[in-house]
Amino acid sequence: MRILAAGGGTAGHLFPALAVLEEFQKHENNVEILYVVVSGKIDEKIIRRDHPSYKTITIKTRGLYRPLYNLKNLKRVFQYTREISKVKRAARKFDPDFVFLTGGYAAGIVAMALKGKYRIFIHEQNAVPGLANIYASRFAEMVFISFDRSKDYFPRSVRSKIKVAGNPIREVFYKKEFLDVPDGIVLVMGGSLGSEEINSLMEKVYEIDNRNIYFHSTGSKRWTKKLSRFSNVIARDFFEFTPILWRKAKFSITRAGATTSFEMIRYGVRGILIPWRGSAESHQIENARAVEERGYGKILTDPSPEMIVEFVNKAVYNPDFGVSNPARLIYKEIMEAIR
Repeated sequence: MRILAAGGGTAGHLFPALAVLEEFQKHENNVEILYVVVSGKIDEKIIRRDHPSYKTITIKTRGLYRPLYNLKNLKRVFQYTREISKVKRAARKFDPDFVFLTGGYAAGIVAMALKGKYRIFIHEQNAVPGLANIYASRFAEMVFISFDRSKDYFPRSVRSKIKVAGNPIREVFYKKEFLDVPDGIVLVMGGSLGSEEINSLMEKVYEIDNRNIYFHSTGSKRWTKKLSRFSNVIARDFFEFTPILWRKAKFSITRAGATTSFEMIRYGVRGILIPWRGSAESHQIENARAVEERGYGKILTDPSPEMIVEFVNKAVYNPDFGVSNPARLIYKEIMEAIR
């Protein structure tokens, strides 16, 4: 089986794609994967580190400026035509059985290059779909979404192809250093690039709360060094091996990226959501609303340190793994379609 995949630029697009691809490798023999990565981005680094057996094709491009009528986008469109040709040549040589896309501009390039030529399946992580997936949905055989509310953002002509699956969670890789993290931690994450807002807020929290153990992804060496002065804070620049940490968490304070939002649901950890208001199409606000509606999160746009501590002290460690990993469902649906 040969799968051509794309989705990256951020961990939120990359890790759901890897979760599904790893599910195929777990259940099928001789799976070959060609992944379209973006030069200098997280997908290029992580895939080469974790899956050296994957073939890769690197494209050099960036997303469109907002608003879309920005004149700078003319140059971007010209760049796209060059990368589209590169993807077409690679696909002809690789000859995939199907294409799997999880959004981001790499996925948009692949959709433009391969529409009508190969079977395309896509997954949208956010409550508000990105432009690449909305475009690709017109050529897709099946569109998987994480939240039911996403349906309304897709064209009416594709809604019959939509399946609510949830957001695939990558659970293959762990690191030994996390095994010694105690149960009942408070998990603090501001996304793969960190959050100055959350880091500043939590510094004030740590100054008044030394009872609880916090595991904090800071997004920068400067903040990691700064927050490591607190004896009850385990600070890291970035960590991607989150499943073991979610299993140990009694509470969370996070942005509302798609992966983080669904991990709260997947592992049954309640928490405070502080959505990034600058996210494209305000998708983090919609993600947070979807989580809040399911009873797992409380949206607080400007919480005080005292408010955070009050919520944390009321939290009880009670792991609940009642929601299955959507990666398995997506694998089964695609296999049934291509048989």
